[in-house]
Amino acid sequence: MRHLKLLLRTVLSLAMSALFIWLSLRHTDLRAVGRAMADADAVRVAAYVVMLLAIHLIRTVRWGLLLKPLGEVSFKRLNSASAVGWMLLMLLPLRLGEFARPLLIARPPPGGGQPLRRSGALASIVVERIVDGIAIGVLGIISLRMLGRSASGSYVEFARSASILVALGFLTLCALLVMAVLFRDRAVALAERLARPISPRMAERATGMLDAFIGAVHLGSGWRLISFFALTALYWSLTAAALAVLAPAFGFTGLTPLMLAVILTIQVVGVMVPAGPGMVGTMQFFTQAGLSLFDPAGFSAHGAAFANTIWLLQFVEQVALGMIFLIAGHVSLKGLLGAAPVNDEAPAAATP
Repeated sequence: MRHLKLLLRTVLSLAMSALFIWLSLRHTDLRAVGRAMADADAVRVAAYVVMLLAIHLIRTVRWGLLLKPLGEVSFKRLNSASAVGWMLLMLLPLRLGEFARPLLIARPPPGGGQPLRRSGALASIVVERIVDGIAIGVLGIISLRMLGRSASGSYVEFARSASILVALGFLTLCALLVMAVLFRDRAVALAERLARPISPRMAERATGMLDAFIGAVHLGSGWRLISFFALTALYWSLTAAALAVLAPAFGFTGLTPLMLAVILTIQVVGVMVPAGPGMVGTMQFFTQAGLSLFDPAGFSAHGAAFANTIWLLQFVEQVALGMIFLIAGHVSLKGLLGAAPVNDEAPAAATP
């Protein structure tokens, strides 16, 4: 039954990717797309790759700030788990790779050392995703409001609605998480009452995991919190700037920072849709959808070439980084899928 469910999910994810690939390319000549990609300015493409590496470094350091309360983590260990985790996110369907980073960082380092609490590592990913979701939703709302009628096309209302829904959705999750932390005992008791009629055994295990998870939510000192939000702003600013560097290589000039913010918002919201490995299809289509708000050539061969180049370079960069750390032996995938549940805690020395 488990293998059947996995097969069904994989088929559905591939079907979702195929649908968005078709939507992205249905009005374009594939040979023209290939030519546009081949003719792109190599200097701008190289600059984009360098910026991707900088973005990887920023989000790795930012994640390290969330892990600080769990114990000391060397940058080598942090970078290895980050690179391999992002690689698995690209390679596994339905965003199943999201669970790889916390499982990898929680393991003892290969040369020996202190493991981290799995619940704390998972909590760091949840906090990271909530903050990013709120940031991208608010960014879309503000940018679209400031642009006014400068944004046009069939996807304007989608962009406005998606930005509002994402912001409200992640703000709700944030509020629920804060309430759970403030009223931990009540949250665990409520979960136990809801789950016990279904299965007492499941209720006991689920509440234990929830209790460990809530107890692990910790951002640390005020300066650490300020640094985390500063790196978040830098991360998203550099991501938008990378689009600005690459876009002229495909003939898209005159994109203002607000326009780039909207394109980035739609792209990020789009890849939240569970699809095939590497977010293939969703990234291309939603990148073009955002671009089409400001340039009618968004769904042309050059628009498809721009979107596919973004996807291809991100895919290659993240997989290559992950493979480097795997080959070097800094990380092992052995037993990753059979890792113990999050309430199986390892002792960790807290840091102020």
